[in-house]
Amino acid sequence: MGRPHGNTGEISFRPFHSKGWRPDLAALPLEATIGEPGSETPATVTAVRPIVDGFLLRLEGVSTREGAASLTGQKLWLPRTTLPPLGAGEFYVEDLVGCLAEDREGRSFGVVRGVFWNGGHDVMVIADGDADERLLPAVPEFIVAIDRLAKRVVVDPHE
Repeated sequence: MGRPHGNTGEISFRPFHSKGWRPDLAALPLEATIGEPGSETPATVTAVRPIVDGFLLRLEGVSTREGAASLTGQKLWLPRTTLPPLGAGEFYVEDLVGCLAEDREGRSFGVVRGVFWNGGHDVMVIADGDADERLLPAVPEFIVAIDRLAKRVVVDPHE
């Protein structure tokens, strides 16, 4: 989440994917969590309004600029059921986390430990035990296939 807006507790919010989920179209109140996995706090989104490059959110219990400022930089996590259904061949980047990453020949690169946004696209962080991490773009040119049930992603590292 971004910076506070005004003096009544609104905070700016920009979804990771500009063409993805639209919080202003969701049924409210919307249950969510704030923070990182393992240190998240329950939250309830009570109001949303669009602005240029994002949205303004109002959260239950946050009614001051200071309260909103305390949330700046935090991640807002929503239940998967609030997200739009996936089309054929689509996946949510969160589905990649925990997947075994293999190339087309079945050679393992390790497990996808996380995904982050670099400003242009998502990037997978792949680690093989204690070995160095490998970063691969999470874009169609690098992801050949994903099997969410088997927790497996086939990648083309372009090496």
